[in-house]
Amino acid sequence: MSVNIRQKVLQSFKTLHKTRLNVFNGDALALSEARKKINEEYKKNKHVTDQTAIEELIKYSNAVEQELKMCVIQAKEVEPGVYQATITKDTAKLDNMPFDEFASVTQSRRKTHSKCQQNEK
Repeated sequence: MSVNIRQKVLQSFKTLHKTRLNVFNGDALALSEARKKINEEYKKNKHVTDQTAIEELIKYSNAVEQELKMCVIQAKEVEPGVYQATITKDTAKLDNMPFDEFASVTQSRRKTHSKCQQNEK
């Protein structure tokens, strides 16, 4: 393995662990389990020598890091039935769309009706 690839692997390993510390801050169990999983995955792929395969694994590591940063949030129950979520600057925030059950049922019926008319022809 070239020195450059080795540095990239070590950097992705360190970055994942830093992300783990930020995402699961204050949750000892999650920190421990995430640490075990990261170490396990890197040990499992330790034997890989093909440079292309290593590059793909590094890309996968980067994707996992982004997923952790953007999609994982912590929530604590502050009182029965009431939770407080920890949202970071990296957390993906989506626009809320109100759900109108009647409108979706009506639209579905229209599609079904138009398909039935096409089949009759």
